[in-house]
Amino acid sequence: MAASIDASQAAQRIETLRQQLQQASYEYYVLDAPTLPDEVYDRLYRELQELEQQYPDLITPDSPTQRVGEKAATRFTSVKHNIPLYSLENAFDMVEFANWQERWQRYWKGLNREIEGTEAELERLTEYVCELKIDGNALALTYEHGQLVRGATRGDGVTGEEITQNVKTIRSIPLR
Repeated sequence: MAASIDASQAAQRIETLRQQLQQASYEYYVLDAPTLPDEVYDRLYRELQELEQQYPDLITPDSPTQRVGEKAATRFTSVKHNIPLYSLENAFDMVEFANWQERWQRYWKGLNREIEGTEAELERLTEYVCELKIDGNALALTYEHGQLVRGATRGDGVTGEEITQNVKTIRSIPLR
């Protein structure tokens, strides 16, 4: 994408990107039949993010950058997650990781206002586990008194699909 485009060109490109990404999300999350490779989706998504940062007045509530996942399919019963299951963010270089870390530390400090300390103390208390982001399905498993009572897909992060019977067929998931 050219670095300098006018607002009219940006609006057209943003609309094209939104349509492509929304269709790809629908195919991936709802139809379970993706047609766009993950690398291409990530590249288009990044381009949309950059254009929306350049032209914030063109951001709309239905932009793919403003939501997580896609609506749950209607084949299963919808369930609301007790705690939202947010999406992982990509960090393609150390600058992006440092920016993410800064946002996380501000968020963490907001949650833990009673903890006094310097930035150095916060960094000392912070540990990271990094792993490759592998696309696939996320499950929310609920156990009561040590027994599996519900398995649900991530869905849009707030609402997923109840798939407990399917989950019970996965040998690596303990039932108790």
